[in-house]
Amino acid sequence: MSFSTFSGDFIDTTLYQLGASKIKVVGGKQHVVDFDFGDGPSLTYIFTITNENRFYLQRARPYPMVHGRFASEKEIIAFIKKDSRAFLNARNSRNYQNFVETARDVLSLTEEVEQLFMNQNVSQEDLSALHQECTALKALIHQVAQHSPAIEHKKT
Repeated sequence: MSFSTFSGDFIDTTLYQLGASKIKVVGGKQHVVDFDFGDGPSLTYIFTITNENRFYLQRARPYPMVHGRFASEKEIIAFIKKDSRAFLNARNSRNYQNFVETARDVLSLTEEVEQLFMNQNVSQEDLSALHQECTALKALIHQVAQHSPAIEHKKT
């Protein structure tokens, strides 16, 4: 058994203990982890073990989000534990579906901007206008965060 297979098995076992419902291993180095919370879409993570026994993590569902590199099994398990519990808690909100749709819309904007820039000769003025709108959206997000109460997450 290689070092990466041992690491993957250790992480998979721990994630099953944390409530993962299904884990599929692709090529021995890529692990697709599903958490099924009942009604609605599941929560899916994909982590890849590098040849240096480092870990690259992304969330695939309910919307894609790259979470980057992790140096150890302990780090990636801690992240998935915290993130999955936050999503489980968030699913109880009456605003959950609206939140997921908004997150998907924002991600879609990234793809649209990329397609625009890669396929059109966009003027400096138009790029400036797009940048200003993005800055305004970030400011709105910070403003909403300032007046919205924080969620207390249980420590376990």
